[in-house]
Formats: sequence, C-alpha cells, structure tokens
Amino acid sequence: MYPILLEIGPLPTWAAGVMALAFALAGLALEAVDQRRAGKWPHIPRLSVITMAGGLLGFGVWYALNRWGPLPVRAWGTLLMLGFLAGMLWALYDSRDDPAVDLDVMIDLTLVILVGAVIGARVLSVVLQWQQYAADTISMLEVWNGGMSFHGGLIGGTLAGVLYLRSRGLNVLKMIDLLTPSVTLGYAITRVGCFLNGCCYGAPTDLPWGVRFPVHHHEVPHHPTQLYSAAAGLLIFGLLLAIRRRLRRPGHLMLVYLIAYSVARMIIEEFRRGASAEVFAPLAPLTVAQVASIAIGLLAAIVMVVDLRRARQVPSSSTESSASAGRKVTDESTGRRERTGDVRCAAQRPGGPRDDRGRRSADGGDRLHRARYASREHHRRERRDDP
Repeated sequence: MYPILLEIGPLPTWAAGVMALAFALAGLALEAVDQRRAGKWPHIPRLSVITMAGGLLGFGVWYALNRWGPLPVRAWGTLLMLGFLAGMLWALYDSRDDPAVDLDVMIDLTLVILVGAVIGARVLSVVLQWQQYAADTISMLEVWNGGMSFHGGLIGGTLAGVLYLRSRGLNVLKMIDLLTPSVTLGYAITRVGCFLNGCCYGAPTDLPWGVRFPVHHHEVPHHPTQLYSAAAGLLIFGLLLAIRRRLRRPGHLMLVYLIAYSVARMIIEEFRRGASAEVFAPLAPLTVAQVASIAIGLLAAIVMVVDLRRARQVPSSSTESSASAGRKVTDESTGRRERTGDVRCAAQRPGGPRDDRGRRSADGGDRLHRARYASREHHRRERRDDP
C-alpha cells in the first residue's frame, strides 16, 4: 500500500519565485471573479492588495517546506480532500438552476461540513477506543494515522451543516437532499484513500482478489473491504439519482441514503469482523459499526414512515373540507334557485302571486284588478265610437 503518496521539499531557491507568482495569479483571478459578480470591477486597490497577499503566501509556503520539510502527502488526507472537492462540484452542477445556491455558499458550506465531519469522526473514534488513546493523549490529534469513525463524521458534518444553513436562512431539508448524493460520492472516494492507507481492511481470505497489507505486517491476503465500501458508495450514488424525482417529501432522499448505507455497512462488516472491526461485547458477534447501522437505519425508516402517514392524512382532511364547502355552496345555490322558481310560479298563477301560506298577495290582486278594469273600459270606448 501507499500511505504516503509523495514528499514535497526541500525546494530550490528559484521555486520561491514560481510559487509566489502562482499564488499571486490565483489570488488575482479569484478577486477578479468576485468583483465582477458584485458589479465592482475593477477595484484596483483591492486587486493590488489581494495579489500581493497571494505572493507573500506562496513565498511563505516555500519557506515552510524548506524550513520544516519534507512534507509528506498522505493518501488518506489527499483522497479525503478530493472526495469533498468532488462532492462540492457535483452539488454545484446539480444546483446550477437554483439561484439560492452559488459558489460562495457551496465553498463555505463544504468547509464547515469538512471541519465538523473530521471533528465528529475523531471524537467518536477516541470515545470508542478510549483505552488505546488514554495512554498517549497526543495521538488523539494524529488523524493522518487513521482512527476515524464514519458515523461520527456523519453526525458532526450534519450538525455543522445544519447550523450554517440556519444562519444563512436557507432551506435545511432542501439542501440536505441536494448534498446527499455528494456525501455518497465523497465517501466512495475517501474509501479509496483508506485502501491506500492500509486501514479498514477485512479478514483473511483465499479469494483471488485478496490483498496483502504490509503496513500491518500481514503476509496473507485479506478482503479489500475498503474497495467493497467504495463500490457500495457508487451503487448508492446511482440509486439516489435514479429515485430522487419519485420522492415528493423533503428530506426523504437523506433517509433513503441512511437506510441503504446501513444495509451495505451491515454486510461489509461481516468481512471485517475480527480484523479491523471491533466486536460490541453486549451484542456479540455484532460489531460496533453494525449496532450503529441498525440503530440509524431503523430510526431513518421510522421517521420516513411517520412522515408519509402524516402526508396522507393532510390531503384527505383537505379533501373532506373541500367537499363540505362544495356541498354547502351547492345547497345554497339550490335554495336560491328554488326560491326564485317559487316567485316565478306565483307570478304566473291566476289571481296573482301568493304569500308563503298560499293566500293571494293583496298588492298583486290590486294590480290584476286594475288591469282588468282598464281593459273593460277600453272595449267600451271602442264600441261607443264605432258608427
């Protein structure tokens, strides 16, 4: 395996100028993009300051590499950074039509989640293996040597991300669903780093794809469970992309991921038991990760079922209310039509309209009597005038 990909430093003197120029141009480019987006282009004083700061930073990096170098570039940390970068780029591509998500928000959110995930992963790993770290407390900070819990990273990264989203006034559930495929993609890439680092290996095997891990002085092949996890992550990534348009409730994509990951982790832990997976004594032979996966998977399934039931009840209540309102309007319309029909029929009856008890209306009878009298008088005048 290759826990250290390469070593940087010490560097020749001419590299100081190259690094200063590269950092200065990078700072200039980033500041130019930011000013154009803000409509303040060109702000020459700020451009000059940022360019000079970038050059000084590049020179500082060169000095540090020559003063304290060589700097080892470790496989796990490098793949972790690549995983977060790939997840951020996918989220940006996936939200390209969403005006609420821009590059600045995604970069800030990614950094916040990264810090929260690393802290959470390390803290949970130290808690679960306290006897190992109690004798050497300094080793708690040596995250590059392994000892990171994915469940702790998931909890820490989620809490940090939620706090940031709330502070920016963004829709938390919508952003969680947006980032869920990115988490799966980043997880798959990071597991390749575990493979290169030689940690999280499986039990001995005689299968043709068994791998020897000389870092741990293993002479027999072991299951490359790191690659199993990476493959499972890619499969879950494809599954999420295939079903996300069918999920109508916000947050359900994350719940599906938790259930799918828990199932995959339960299976993979069977190949790690007795090797790099610690057995949970009260529930042996289950490992610690299997117990955590069962708890998280069941909790996610319960939350999803309860939310779906609530979603079904709300439309039915709305439908009943609409139907009741519709019946009320129909009854009122029918009553108005019946009353209008009664008035019309009453006006057409002989003797004029009648009141509610069927008696002739006095006003209607007088009008009819006057009309008959006028008609008789008219006929009398015609007969009298006829020669």
